Amino acid sequence: MLTAENLHFAWPATQPLFTNLSFTLRQGIPLVLLGPNGTGKTTLLRCLLGLERLHSGRVMVDGQNLATLSAAKAARHIAYVPQATSAAFAFRSIDIVLMGRTPHLAFMASPTSLDRAAAEAAMTRLAIAHLADRPFDELSGGERQLVLIARALAQGSPVLVLDEPCASLDIARQIHIIATLRTLAADGYTILMTTHLPDHAFLLAGEVAMLKDGRLLGPSPPAELLTAESLEALYATPIDLLQVQSGRARGQTLCIPIMPC
Repeated sequence: MLTAENLHFAWPATQPLFTNLSFTLRQGIPLVLLGPNGTGKTTLLRCLLGLERLHSGRVMVDGQNLATLSAAKAARHIAYVPQATSAAFAFRSIDIVLMGRTPHLAFMASPTSLDRAAAEAAMTRLAIAHLADRPFDELSGGERQLVLIARALAQGSPVLVLDEPCASLDIARQIHIIATLRTLAADGYTILMTTHLPDHAFLLAGEVAMLKDGRLLGPSPPAELLTAESLEALYATPIDLLQVQSGRARGQTLCIPIMPC
């Protein structure tokens, strides 16, 4: 379990980005965080990871204050999956995944056979073992994202924090990522992901929260929190929700932005 208690953060000489913000991530129940650009979603993730210093409040993970833990100990609790990016060097994909074992290594120590086995197992679990020897920079966006998720799994941390893992991916890769996260949640991982697509919250079938103007609504089940009215208020644009009643998507909820006439 990860709990954020009364978080307050502001950049120098600016209004607070968020204040008195509290919520709990629960094991096996993935949480999707929605919010418009610039509202502070990524900064909130960085605060949860201890990468930004809170003005007040605390982040508790497994009953421990994250601020009191060393970077290595914190990394054993929480793994971070950023938006897919290029590597500084042409590392093989297996080497990128193996970097997830760093918190478990002594200073200047090399990965052991057990660390390599953990990296290989993570890639096998995500069905990307065939990418092991491929240079990371030669992979597609979706393949890179899966490699970064495998790195987080190899890290062995029970909490996964993902920043827009489906950004810039085609629809097939988006569904693959969502399905993977659903499986990981069912296996007991605690998951938080940000996205700009409310449809992802319905597909992930966990909880959803909305961040805007420093306030957090939720977490709540998507069917309770995500309405046409709440989404219009969040994104300041006309939005409707459609319940699909036919075909293979029967019972699925779709978010539909309304084009101006």
